[in-house]
Amino acid sequence: MGMNSLSDKPRQTWRKRWDFILSSAGVCIGLGNIWRFPYLCFKYGGGAFLLPYWLSVIVLAIPLLILDISLGQSIQKGVIASWSTVPIFKGIAFACATMIFHSNLSYPIILVWVSKYLVSSFNSRLPWATCDNEWNRDGCVGIDIVTDVSNTSAFNTTTAISILTNVTNQTQTMSSAEQFWNYEVLGISSGLEELGSLRLDLVLYLGLIWILGYLAIFKGIKWSAKVVYFTATVPIVLILVVVVRGATLEGASLGIYHYLTPNVTLLKDTEVWVGAATQVLYSFCVATGSLTTLGSYNKYNQNFLKDILMIVLSNCLASFLCGFAVFSTLGSMAHAQNQTMDEVAQSGPGLIFIVYPQALTFLPLPQFWNAIFFLTIFLMGFDSQLIYVEAFCALFLDYFRPLRTFHKYSRPIFLAFGCLGFYLSGLIFVTKGGVYVFEIFNTYGMAGWSLFFIAACECIAIGWVYGAHRHWDEINRMIGPSKIRPVIIFIWKYVGPILCVLVSIYYVAVHSRMTYGNYIYPPWAQVLCHFVSASSAVWIPLYAVYITIVSGKSWRELRRQENSKKPMIGEEMPGKCFDNDEKVEML
Repeated sequence: MGMNSLSDKPRQTWRKRWDFILSSAGVCIGLGNIWRFPYLCFKYGGGAFLLPYWLSVIVLAIPLLILDISLGQSIQKGVIASWSTVPIFKGIAFACATMIFHSNLSYPIILVWVSKYLVSSFNSRLPWATCDNEWNRDGCVGIDIVTDVSNTSAFNTTTAISILTNVTNQTQTMSSAEQFWNYEVLGISSGLEELGSLRLDLVLYLGLIWILGYLAIFKGIKWSAKVVYFTATVPIVLILVVVVRGATLEGASLGIYHYLTPNVTLLKDTEVWVGAATQVLYSFCVATGSLTTLGSYNKYNQNFLKDILMIVLSNCLASFLCGFAVFSTLGSMAHAQNQTMDEVAQSGPGLIFIVYPQALTFLPLPQFWNAIFFLTIFLMGFDSQLIYVEAFCALFLDYFRPLRTFHKYSRPIFLAFGCLGFYLSGLIFVTKGGVYVFEIFNTYGMAGWSLFFIAACECIAIGWVYGAHRHWDEINRMIGPSKIRPVIIFIWKYVGPILCVLVSIYYVAVHSRMTYGNYIYPPWAQVLCHFVSASSAVWIPLYAVYITIVSGKSWRELRRQENSKKPMIGEEMPGKCFDNDEKVEML
């Protein structure tokens, strides 16, 4: 195939509308739904937490979803080309690219840990349920669960409690699940100062995950969409299975009660509202460029507003169901161990890799339920990872066109080198001190004040610099008029940037020293944390200064660039173009 024919090759688009919906839902429905939302709901007022959560969805998530997706769909190119329409704010694209880079480094590590647990779930005896393994140390607290399939009645909660009670009188005790996590999975070192050697089994799992990821997306979005049909739908079915099983457990009502019981007095606490806003932005992946990339594969006239409604509802429903799945099981565990919910409830890795596996060991057929749980977690994380890699790949292939056009295999070759680079860069996370590095990227690279800063800049760029009404006119050209126009424009111009700036300031003002368990990060590591956050946010002001100096233009002249994809007078666009008199009922 010659050079010219490759250059004229059109950019791929989704074959079906559901390809986009499931891919977008897949990137949004991830580990944040199962290890952050349930705990935040429990911690910040139970059912009362749903008020700030839903307000954040309406005021922040939906307007930013509309902004991100519509921008990509109108330009029909990746995040860098999309933000080129606002030259002075083109740094947003590089900020998003950096955040996606952070995600591609740290997110696969979670899948590595999950893979370790998934494989271990098929052992005849669950290794985190016993204390007779080579990695166990003094003070281990374990439970042997009878796993004979033909005799599930052998399960005895009273026996489990007595075993626990006898050993918890020891000093410096640690559950067998915690010892498995710390000593067998992580081989954890004393701190960030001691990274230590590579964990060879985790190195292998990391390589396999990147190989699977490459095979899932190397042919392009039409191929990866087929994969997402499986990875985005099967976890929902598995979550429902876990919900139904958890609801039948003795003591499940205790967990559900604490999960949903409203405590409106906590709504006076600013931290509750900040926690809700953080969860919403983190969960919906706005201001990261991933949804802009997915939107760029839509047909020009696709009604993305209806798609957004489905994405929002599916994400919120998934979070709510995950809460039931987690806390019904934890309620059973608290009942069995005669503990309070405060003692067993955790957030983050502690919930997924210590508390929940230990809770599942109290069930008959614990291997089966652990395998179901970790398969669910793997699929929820894997499709999110696919989209992050696709977004990063599209960013370069759209910006450096020769990479895409010089040869028909340019995309697979470039993607192979990209996956190899991410694999080699991610090896630092599978050292003995890798979990300390992961916590930095998980807390500051993928969330925190930088995410809100980027979101605020997006609102300012479209709402004030480019022009909110001007951008919505382009939306009208794509899908026709909408009744929500004045509300969304008001949020883009006023509510969104003000709230995001305030939350960013709050994060900086109330910053406390980062910890992991009993380990307190040293001062130089605290500086490193903010450097990770700043590494994405700093692109926005730096690029504004750079383009001003290089172009010699004023900031006013760099406000906007014409959208080359919008239909001009007398020009036909693929699909239907709407007249001004046509009305579309949306949202």
